[in-house]
Amino acid sequence: MSDSPEVVIGRYFDAWVNPTAEELRGVFAPDAVWVDRPQGVRRGAESIAAQITAQLAAVGGVTVDVVSMLTDGRTAMVEQVSRSKVRDTPMSTVVMAVFEFEADGRITQWREAYDVKSMLDQIEAAVKSIHSGKPKS
Repeated sequence: MSDSPEVVIGRYFDAWVNPTAEELRGVFAPDAVWVDRPQGVRRGAESIAAQITAQLAAVGGVTVDVVSMLTDGRTAMVEQVSRSKVRDTPMSTVVMAVFEFEADGRITQWREAYDVKSMLDQIEAAVKSIHSGKPKS
């Protein structure tokens, strides 16, 4: 493997702050699969990079704090807290993810799960604060 799973995941999450499809696409194998439990399955580096770039750009980028990471060969399990803002309203989501890697270090599969209701509640609160003119902190 050219880079360890820890290095690839760190580089990938660092790119979430100012996402570009090209940079995000580069960490995935061409036939990679992203299983986003709440939102479905996406196949191919192009599709994955386009979708994640759009999601991240919609909130002005995301900062990821890795709480814990376990690796075993070409598999990594990550507990993370993803933080963003909708206007001035902070949002955070706890995510559990499993990454599988090719020998060259590219991600072949990314499976993740998170609490959709919590995320939607935070978005609703952000929208209400935008309409009220008062950011929620």
